[in-house]
Amino acid sequence: MSERRLSDVYADYSRFYDLYVGDRTDDIPLYLEYAASSTTPVLEIGAGTGRLTLPTASAGHQVVAVDISPSMLEILDARLAEQPEVTRRRVRVVHVDMLELDLGETFDFVLVPFFTFNYLLTSEAQNAALDRLSAHLSDSGRLVLDLFVPPTPEIDSVLEPEVRMDANDPATGDRVRLWTAANVDAAARIEHRTQWFEVTGPDGASETTEINIDRRFFLPGELERLAEDHGLRVLELFTGYRGEPPKPDSVQLVYVLGHA
Repeated sequence: MSERRLSDVYADYSRFYDLYVGDRTDDIPLYLEYAASSTTPVLEIGAGTGRLTLPTASAGHQVVAVDISPSMLEILDARLAEQPEVTRRRVRVVHVDMLELDLGETFDFVLVPFFTFNYLLTSEAQNAALDRLSAHLSDSGRLVLDLFVPPTPEIDSVLEPEVRMDANDPATGDRVRLWTAANVDAAARIEHRTQWFEVTGPDGASETTEINIDRRFFLPGELERLAEDHGLRVLELFTGYRGEPPKPDSVQLVYVLGHA
């Protein structure tokens, strides 16, 4: 899936995004710790609707919020408009593909959260992204990547749709139900995921939006080699967001990279 196509996917996804993941907060304290040690603004890649941007800015940090999706950033702009002026002034929103990032400045803390890097499906895209990210990382800076790394991808396939969400949208009163099905091409290391969002209004009328999106998982040692090719080294590696050592069955890893 091309980066441009990914932008199109999020045009559909943006209307459901906050309802689906907006209550996820477990990673915020970790990222605020890194932000606190930064002498520059935080560079957040894949800022989306502001799940991390807003609490980071509210905590007193400057944020450059980058995303490929205009639809997601429109929601971020609307949410920023509801914030105190002091918070709004801390956020600079940038609409750009990370593969084309060229801000002309470097940052002490560059963040690529919530499996964003996994949506780069080819080695060409991954190399282009790390080229841009390393170019924006200060000499003593930290690049943090939150990665999807299933140890047994075949087992993670869900061929029959499963209900993942059944919630009421407080903004509209609509009932929103989400079904997800996924299968994994283990040879290509690609997870193909289909999601159906069924929206039922107060009058009982319903509509369903189907979204197809792919993400690529990493093998042990793969990210380390990729980082080395771009003059980066692994400073920290853990699972979860409390610094726990990786386990054989970890499905998520946080890599903290710096210049070699």
